[in-house]
Amino acid sequence: MLDEIEQALIADDPAFAERNRAVASGGVSVGIRSVAVFLLGLCTLVGGIALAQASLWFVILGVAGFLIMFLGGLMAFRSGGRSRQKSAGRGQGHRGGKGQGNGIADRMENSFRRRFD
Repeated sequence: MLDEIEQALIADDPAFAERNRAVASGGVSVGIRSVAVFLLGLCTLVGGIALAQASLWFVILGVAGFLIMFLGGLMAFRSGGRSRQKSAGRGQGHRGGKGQGNGIADRMENSFRRRFD
């Protein structure tokens, strides 16, 4: 039913649908690398703050930890845009046909649909 509404909206106003598709393409795709870099930065930050009492050099370690955490966040944002662009380039789009998606969200959606079909 929602697919029918979506198709009717696209048919009525293709410019609006294209704008929404462009907005929806940006997002966060949290990968293992970005999580690992973020956690490494978090540990470095906490270690630098905890050891800052011993020496002033550990403050620099805390700042470096923050920068590493920031890099992990940037990696998550950048990989989100690339993965969706690749899937759109293959003709699947964000809501590809049934059984075409490889992501965990697509698999969960497919299993949900199979229950009620």
